[in-house]
Amino acid sequence: MPKLLIIHNNRSVRSSLEKLGGDQYDVTSAKDLLTGIKSMIKVRPDVIVVGHEPKTKEGIKLLRYMRDNTLKTPVILVLSQANEAVQTEALRLGAKGFMEFPVDGDDFFRVLVKARKAKSVSFAPPPPVTDEELNSNLSMLEHKLNRKMKCFAGQNQVYIQSLMQGGIRHKPRICLKCSLRAEYGLNREVYYEFIRDICCRNPKKCKAVRLFKETRIIA
Repeated sequence: MPKLLIIHNNRSVRSSLEKLGGDQYDVTSAKDLLTGIKSMIKVRPDVIVVGHEPKTKEGIKLLRYMRDNTLKTPVILVLSQANEAVQTEALRLGAKGFMEFPVDGDDFFRVLVKARKAKSVSFAPPPPVTDEELNSNLSMLEHKLNRKMKCFAGQNQVYIQSLMQGGIRHKPRICLKCSLRAEYGLNREVYYEFIRDICCRNPKKCKAVRLFKETRIIA
């Protein structure tokens, strides 16, 4: 039976989540982040569900701890209300999903299963550098794309990439590492034409954005 760790400082919410997970998971619960981290080291859960409140911000704190310690256990945040700013920051830190309490049982298991099945990112070779990149000031182009960014997952994520492969330094180019694409097993690195046409013009055409909207519970 897979192991589920629930971290939430609200006793009634924690109890409700324990009951939801009890049929299909070996559940361990913790009343605060410190207790949860200690339990995580002991239990080695397959997935973690953590509450995030505006005052304590335990969800974000846990994600930072996971990142700083290179821990790969999938983490799902339970929010008291929809909050796009929190979702954006959590995605950048590696969150695997979000739920808004109260949680429907079917949705609860669906999100947990998706988090556990998240595929590792495959890195396809980058496309050729575009003429616009070759003939433009890359710093100005980077600033322009960040300013025009429409996709919440790409906010201030455009940068100038300079690769060294096989002792050969490639021409610098525009790149964006998208944590949302990584979430769904897509190549997290996208380049100038995709950034310009999709991230900055029409995020609805991005597969990762579509999957996020289809699978998230928050309305």
